[in-house]
Amino acid sequence: MSATIKHVEPGSLAAELGWRSGDVIVSVNDRQIGDEIDLRFHAAEPELDVKIRRAGILKEYAFERPENEPLGISLEDFVIRPCADDCVFCFVDQNPAGLRDALYFRDSDPRMSFLYGNYITVTNLRQSDLDRIVEQRLSPMYISVHCTDDEIRRRMMGHVKQRDHLNEKLQFFRRNGIEMHTQIVLVPGYNDGDALIRTIGDLYSMNDKVRTVSIVPVGLTSRRQGLEELRPLNNGEAREVIGQVNKWQDRFRSEIGSGFVYASDEMYLLAGLEFPEEPEYDGFPLMENGVGMCRDFLNEFEFQLGDLHTDSPGPIRITMVTGTLASPILRNRIAPALNAIDGLTVDVVVGENRIFGLAVTVSGLMGYKCMSAALAGRELGDVVLLPPDCVNYQGDFLDNVAGKNNPGDLSLELGVPVRLFAGDWKAALSAPD
Repeated sequence: MSATIKHVEPGSLAAELGWRSGDVIVSVNDRQIGDEIDLRFHAAEPELDVKIRRAGILKEYAFERPENEPLGISLEDFVIRPCADDCVFCFVDQNPAGLRDALYFRDSDPRMSFLYGNYITVTNLRQSDLDRIVEQRLSPMYISVHCTDDEIRRRMMGHVKQRDHLNEKLQFFRRNGIEMHTQIVLVPGYNDGDALIRTIGDLYSMNDKVRTVSIVPVGLTSRRQGLEELRPLNNGEAREVIGQVNKWQDRFRSEIGSGFVYASDEMYLLAGLEFPEEPEYDGFPLMENGVGMCRDFLNEFEFQLGDLHTDSPGPIRITMVTGTLASPILRNRIAPALNAIDGLTVDVVVGENRIFGLAVTVSGLMGYKCMSAALAGRELGDVVLLPPDCVNYQGDFLDNVAGKNNPGDLSLELGVPVRLFAGDWKAALSAPD
């Protein structure tokens, strides 16, 4: 392993030392450097001995680093470690052809878990990986547990012969002070019922370091040809899970002062139940995993609504697009409140998923094709407003079709300005420039 310098900041310590883009950092104080995390950890000392390879020649730099002064370099992205599992519910296996390349890569890299909160399995973690996590204090880790029963987990994760020693690895992290947020993707007939009760009990027994458990319903597309037959949770099952979560939370709050186990927003939408109030989310630590996002969205809307009444951005007509699952929120709560404001007219359009099939109802998996089909032939008013999670960080839909790849392309097709909702209702509802 080694780390290649991508950029050297002019005037920085690295620039003064003569380091260049393309140089490879081999070691710091005789500790091998493989990525940005290694560099941050081992270069934190005041006295550094850095070995760099340039054009095949090894150079050594011994120097003192002033306190809090950065080296002034950025490294090339590290190669993300692929997943070692073959889960029966893996979403990647259910993708149609032709999407962005990244959507076909199954990752399970502990560095991505620490840096970005990605949930990983621990199957591909060797003892050296575990030791590194402990040494460098890569805490918290986000771990997809799914089930603590070895046999059920083996069948779910596609482990033909081997055990991944999940429970031993969780206990190792616990003994060594690594905090964990855990996840259960609930698959009917596999890890529900008694298996779910056991899993929650096992994780709760480690609550000094296991901080949370998210329960998320399995996501299934229409592209499961040749894969094991699975079914989604139904309304009654979702209600049953939430009822059980409520009972667990009552007990856990009395014992440890937090809910510990949380059902995802999608579970509440499937059940047709009201979301918990803000205090029940214990500070929203799991927002990125879809736990509490809808409650936060509704609370923020209520907070901003007063300003919209006193300073209406109208007159304007807005068309809002959403997926089937979240449509009751927009239709029954957001649109009526906005339409009560003088000068505002808001319509809600619900789009079907034409990429993954009708069973996929979340807005985050709606692509350009879905948006275009939902909006075609309609009176769209002055602005079309899209959900923020339907594009990636580069602003592209997942279709990956040239000329039909981003909101700008959609705007040209529709002849109406298209915006992504970014959290500011006044800006979202204002007239186009």
